[in-house]
Amino acid sequence: MKSKPIGALFGLLALVAILGVAPAFGQTANEIDMTKGAGAAATADCVAAKNCFTPNPLSVTPGTTVTWKNTDTVSHYVTSGQPSDNTTGTVFDSGNLIKPGSTYQFTFANAGTFDYFCTVHPWMTAQVIVAAASSTPSTTPATPDNATVPEFGPVASIVLAIAVMSMVVFAAKTRVIPKF
Repeated sequence: MKSKPIGALFGLLALVAILGVAPAFGQTANEIDMTKGAGAAATADCVAAKNCFTPNPLSVTPGTTVTWKNTDTVSHYVTSGQPSDNTTGTVFDSGNLIKPGSTYQFTFANAGTFDYFCTVHPWMTAQVIVAAASSTPSTTPATPDNATVPEFGPVASIVLAIAVMSMVVFAAKTRVIPKF
């Protein structure tokens, strides 16, 4: 009986299509990790590399929830602003120490560039850049350094999956492989 292999193939193609399309619906959550050893000293390797919080900077769209995860061995704070300004904590503040393995979340509603740092370890600094998604298509041609989404965008994988599944169903029903 050939229906089980055809059904399995159909299921596999559907899964591939779903996985290919999932990023098209936009990412609404992102994670920033606190680098292990970041709290050790102002001379930690991550300070010079500017990656005590990774990724740094993180670019998101308005409405995105960002989760800071403490992957270090010591506790940290996440506070908006810079250690040298008077507006620290006015946009967001973890309020409590984030223990190793724990997280803190904040949803960015508005566009802007948001500096933040750890108040216990002020050398740990980073940024979240919140920018609205472009509503006008880019006119810049794609180059290896400037990857752009093709005109079909994320719909292309759905169209391809439907085409392949249609061919499989056609071949299964008619027992004929179409020639092009």
